[in-house]
Amino acid sequence: MSSGPLPGLRRVALRLAPLALAGAIGAAGCDDVSRFSTAEGEAYCGAITLGGAFRAGLSPRVQMRLSLDAEALDGPDPPGALWTYEAPDGTTPERRLLDGAPLRPIGALAHDPLSRLEFGEGRERNAIYAVSAADPGAESLLAILSLRTDESVEVRLLRPGQVPLPSGEPLAAGQRQVFGNFRLTRRTGTCGF
Repeated sequence: MSSGPLPGLRRVALRLAPLALAGAIGAAGCDDVSRFSTAEGEAYCGAITLGGAFRAGLSPRVQMRLSLDAEALDGPDPPGALWTYEAPDGTTPERRLLDGAPLRPIGALAHDPLSRLEFGEGRERNAIYAVSAADPGAESLLAILSLRTDESVEVRLLRPGQVPLPSGEPLAAGQRQVFGNFRLTRRTGTCGF
């Protein structure tokens, strides 16, 4: 008697092997987000969500630009950069909260479940980064990126801010609370700013 597998079982295994391989390739393809990367001369562009309940410390005129290397989302180097632009309105000059701010990975976050944040349908992948404000005296912010199934990118920008001063004096702009949600779509160029 032979100690090898039975001939019938070997045939079944050989028929199932391509299916198992296809399943493994398909599963690996689900995590492929490289299509979200911007090419030379491209950027994701968009404006802040207008509803006042969905923003703090940012005007309704703020726009955002994102450059992204989606294949570097999990790496040690910044996978992209953010810019914001607030047009002047007659009383306020133009303002740039972020000016080419690298998306800085937070190393320890990679070992925490928060690194695989899941919230809401329609988001293929979420990632959290630190970004530095254009004003070197301002506090840093968090940028939460969501790569969406409709090929857009959502960026939530937030800073907890300082506790209001007991005297009632306003906090410096770089110490105030910030929250804004931006829906960005891929465009050619630099979004006009």
